[in-house]
Amino acid sequence: MNQIDAVIKDIKDMFAKQPNTIYEVRVVDKIYPKKVNIFFEWYKIGKATRSQKIARLDSSYTEQIPEIIKKILLLY
Repeated sequence: MNQIDAVIKDIKDMFAKQPNTIYEVRVVDKIYPKKVNIFFEWYKIGKATRSQKIARLDSSYTEQIPEIIKKILLLY
């Protein structure tokens, strides 16, 4: 299992279908430290957003960001 598959597994585990809850996955490309961070965010309508970092990837994954996003979108 590579790192991307582990990230997708973590997203599946955290995604719990609850009413009036909005889920987001945020992929952040940090240019100067040359890292790619992936966050799982969720919030209930009218409540504060909660965020949890899922992964911090090296600069070697920077070119793979579009493929990572496609794999995440194919989940749901």
